[in-house]
Order: sequence, then C-alpha cells, then structure tokens
Amino acid sequence: MEIVVRAVDYAPAELDDQTPFGVNLLRQIPGPDRPDYWLGALQKPLSWVDGETHRQIHHLIICARWQNTQIQPGIFNFPIGIAYVVDPSQVADTEVDFEKSKYVAIGIANDANE
Repeated sequence: MEIVVRAVDYAPAELDDQTPFGVNLLRQIPGPDRPDYWLGALQKPLSWVDGETHRQIHHLIICARWQNTQIQPGIFNFPIGIAYVVDPSQVADTEVDFEKSKYVAIGIANDANE
C-alpha cells in the first residue's frame, strides 16, 4: 500500500518544507506496546537536521494515531504517528525497537490510490 503524508504537526521545521511525501508501506511490524506499526520506505529520502548533523532518512515507522483505528486501504485525512528509522538494522528486524527510531511528528495521510 502507498500513502501520501500531506501535512505534519509538531514536526521538525525542515519536515514542513518536504511535505507532502510518499511512503510505500512494506509490512506491518509489532512493537513493544502495540501490534500494528508499519515499516515504510520513503519514495524520496527526507532530510533531517539532527542537532548539527544533517541526515538522510530512507525509512519510517508509522502507526495510527488513535486507538481503534487502523491504517488500511482507502484512508483519507487519517492521523498517524511518524518516526524516522535512524538505525538501518531496523529494516530487517521483526519487531519495532524504539532505540532504532526517533519519533518526530503527527501526520495526516491519504491512501495514494484514492
């Protein structure tokens, strides 16, 4: 499934300038607190200023923002949590490791095919 993050809030300043952006959801991945995170590959890397270090982000961990909702085909104006994957080994892991990602924003996403 492909989503478009069309707006962000409580985000690093440079993320606002890169919105909207597309994400290919690769697979659902459980975390220590919930079973429904998604690993996503960015269609175009995002730039992130981490302190004084400039980084390129290629993957995200995404989740539904509200309980009893889920990321699924047809979503529209859907609130999500967005975390940058900061350790590339997270991509191959079978569970979310919060030490390998950095929560950065609340986003509003749409199914790219709708």
